[in-house]
Amino acid sequence: MTSKAKKRSVLASHPSESDVLDYLERRRGELVQLLSELIAIPTPNPPGENYGAFCDFVASWLAEAGLEVEVDTPPADALPELLPPESEGQRYAVLGRLKGAEDHPDFCLQGHYDTVRPSSGWESDPYAPRLVGDKLYGLGSTDMKGGLAAMMMAAKALAQSQAAMRGTLHFLATPDEEFSSRAGLAYFLEQGIIDPDYVVVGEGSGVRNIHIGMKGGIWGDVTVHGRACHGSQPFAGLNAFDKMIDVANAVRADLVPRLDQRVSEHEFHPREGNRPTLFLGGLVGGTNAARSTVPDRCTVSFDRRIIPEETLEEAEAELVSFFDDLQRQDDSLSLELKVTFKAPPMVVPTDAHICRVLSDAVTQMAGAAPTFTVSCGGFETVLFVDRGVQAVTYGPGVEGCAHAAGEYTLVNDLAVAARVYALTALRLLA
Repeated sequence: MTSKAKKRSVLASHPSESDVLDYLERRRGELVQLLSELIAIPTPNPPGENYGAFCDFVASWLAEAGLEVEVDTPPADALPELLPPESEGQRYAVLGRLKGAEDHPDFCLQGHYDTVRPSSGWESDPYAPRLVGDKLYGLGSTDMKGGLAAMMMAAKALAQSQAAMRGTLHFLATPDEEFSSRAGLAYFLEQGIIDPDYVVVGEGSGVRNIHIGMKGGIWGDVTVHGRACHGSQPFAGLNAFDKMIDVANAVRADLVPRLDQRVSEHEFHPREGNRPTLFLGGLVGGTNAARSTVPDRCTVSFDRRIIPEETLEEAEAELVSFFDDLQRQDDSLSLELKVTFKAPPMVVPTDAHICRVLSDAVTQMAGAAPTFTVSCGGFETVLFVDRGVQAVTYGPGVEGCAHAAGEYTLVNDLAVAARVYALTALRLLA
């Protein structure tokens, strides 16, 4: 794209753009009402409550807005194998479709509809939305029912304005992001629910920031084995907890400082996240036989985050080598490393077509050129990128509010995001 073309794109260049943007500007109240209704249907995960009621509401709303709608589910007899023990109930994907003259290009607005369970710090009902000034309070307002509401309103504006589009717009809402299962977004993508060329995942990036990537990660457990004995004679056994303390101290003294020397060339959000990290102890377990029994086993979880300059294979090999070295240095240390999940880091080039079009829309609607950052956390965006799709993360949300008591989002940011989504769709599909 030439610099001249970029300059022209700041103005509404397609005859239908002004119609769509005017439609959204006149319906801020409807956007607030929509998000309030989404919040008022609790969808905590685990176990996955009220998924059916929520998806019925979304499907009906999209159909009334003028989209073709389908609701997909896994076969009921497959659910026992797809869901972890903590989860229960059917899983649903709601797909809204607005067809243009052709099937492609295909642009998808995607998000998850499950939330975490409310924390104990809420001073009001987390499922009773409250509007105070520009702040709309409620569980999921930032993560990420606000993004869903903005995407739904953008799709409705395109449908009701009868915007001229060459390609096809999809809206996709899926479950089980907060507490993963094998019946979430990955499952529905494997079933071929959509075949997009471009995707924006509406997680909260802030309306003046686009997440073009994310850290990767390796998660798992470290187990130290000892020898149990009666607590009155601890010298007769080998305390696995004591040995785990030695392991944790070695990690903090040697491996963590080593990782801290590596600095990514990418801009991160937050800025302090530009290094790989490792911590132990998110989950802690052991023998738990009795107070008077020296433990013969101690297990702690580990969380290793990977910057884009590292590879998944290198990071895993480093972990294995480090713990192997500890055992070679201490004949009494018996240690087991178990990797339970891993995901590679990803970065989409800022000159990718989706980045340029989305960036132009943000510049116009938010009043400033967006920053491009890599997120410390993970998003489902990577599932699309792994399939060769140009996908980034952009959505409304207040930093530090996700999962917190008193979670809220800003109404003005919701409105900005809805206009950005609509403008991006028009320009990708024109």
